[in-house]
Amino acid sequence: MKRIAVPLTIAAVLASATSATAATLSGTLSGGKGNSIVVVQASGKGKKTVITAKSGAFKVAGVSLAGATVQIVGDDGTYLGPIVIGGAKSKVYETIKGGANLSLGTIKQKNDYAVTTAVPTSRMFTTTAYTVTAKSGRPVGAGKFGRVKVGNGKSALKGYDGVGRDTDLDGVPNVFDVDDNGNLILDNVDRTGRTGILARRAFARQAICPAPPAPLTPGCVQPTPGGGGSGSSPTATEFRMFSNFKLTGVTNINLYLGGTTAAVQPLIDAAFPSTLTLATQLVGATSGTLDCLGNTYCAPHTTAGVPYPLVNGAAATFAGTALGISNGPTNDAQITPGTSTADIGSGNAFIENAGGSAYPGVLNFVFNTAPAVYSYTTTASASEQLITYDAVTGRATGNIGMDPATPITVGSDGVVTLKWWRPQRPAVSGEASASGWIDIGGLQYTADAPNAPRSASGVAIGTAPGNCAVSTYSNTTSNGTAFTNSGTGGVQDPALDAATNPAAPTANLLQFTVNAKACFGDATWALLTSGATFDFDIQARSLYGDNAARKLYFRLG
Repeated sequence: MKRIAVPLTIAAVLASATSATAATLSGTLSGGKGNSIVVVQASGKGKKTVITAKSGAFKVAGVSLAGATVQIVGDDGTYLGPIVIGGAKSKVYETIKGGANLSLGTIKQKNDYAVTTAVPTSRMFTTTAYTVTAKSGRPVGAGKFGRVKVGNGKSALKGYDGVGRDTDLDGVPNVFDVDDNGNLILDNVDRTGRTGILARRAFARQAICPAPPAPLTPGCVQPTPGGGGSGSSPTATEFRMFSNFKLTGVTNINLYLGGTTAAVQPLIDAAFPSTLTLATQLVGATSGTLDCLGNTYCAPHTTAGVPYPLVNGAAATFAGTALGISNGPTNDAQITPGTSTADIGSGNAFIENAGGSAYPGVLNFVFNTAPAVYSYTTTASASEQLITYDAVTGRATGNIGMDPATPITVGSDGVVTLKWWRPQRPAVSGEASASGWIDIGGLQYTADAPNAPRSASGVAIGTAPGNCAVSTYSNTTSNGTAFTNSGTGGVQDPALDAATNPAAPTANLLQFTVNAKACFGDATWALLTSGATFDFDIQARSLYGDNAARKLYFRLG
């Protein structure tokens, strides 16, 4: 067959296009054996390789290098930091310019980042939008998983926004940054929308989808009948993970329950493996795999005689070492890791493989505790009733409100005023807290009624409304100060994250009054007589979907 000559100029264009999408990155990370090198592309997609050579030598082939950065993840799955390819002192550079193959030469590991001097200036972006703020050559976000204040926390940022880029120029790319706009608010609870980040996350879930047959709440996507979900939201373009911690038994877990922080830790340890769940939406697909990059809770293991991990309540499947994930009834993959608090938390890194692409990401935080009720007031109780707790067992005196056998009595008007403590998480590296814990601010709270009320004889009446409507809440107070509720699906806590202070239990309380009659509806309420029962959860939800809850039981007096 006759061969057709290709003009040199066209051949050059084709070669350039090929190199831009199929380049190879190489280098040697001193002492890096066992770590993963993750190339984060400008699109937010990525590719990794595990360093197996004793010398630390590695290659990552088939990546688009133009606009990419190079990140290091430890052998335990913890994000370790970026590789700096140029600059010094207060200004450094991390973003690769050009799409051709690139050798990083010898890379020296520092504290929470690494640096190489082998990259020519022509292969790095050095304009303002790519200049990382540093101190003595160390990116300011290094070692803090990106949780660092940049600017005044409100004004526009100088970096390029985008999933694979570094919006706040702290040196940690958005996919691995727990605070990618530099305002000290963890991304999963950040409702500020600074620099368009909120718009980029238009798919963020405002509510947790309840299990059928309960009605879907705002923000949920109707699952496909008989199937495993309708697929991920078409606007989901980045991998994100959230956590759930819901208490339904008589044990309460919160750092303000009396005693010391150390006294509560055994309660957390006992409940955590079976209570904490993770969840993620699959990007552009209904199934895929999760590469946990060394996080041991994704590998098969047994905790307290129970095999973990579970995915959507069933035994996990694996593709090699990667965890198989798929959409369940709530339109996301629900993972029960069955792990301890010591092995999971902020900075755990992952790569989700879905729809033929790989999406790096990081865990913002996990709940270690749930809301705990400080007091209640109803027209039946007449005055505020304080709930006391046994710090050793986590049980309320008389189990009041925590067990169907010992419900809180409500008057015929259905009005209940509750005060409670926020759930907590461990402090992120560099986050000030004498106790080592943080009260999680910025959550939206609801009275979630997943079950229909029941008559005194136990017959279900009416239907379950799910989260009570915004109009049913009033009398909102945060840390002793009244506020106007701005929540769209519940009561929006105006307080930001703050150090947990068990020594000052009454200074850090939230309050709302909820009208159960209005929540269940006048028609249903009219059918309830003395002795009828209902339950709802005090549910704390982040912008994206993190959820901690405490179930409460009530009886109509």
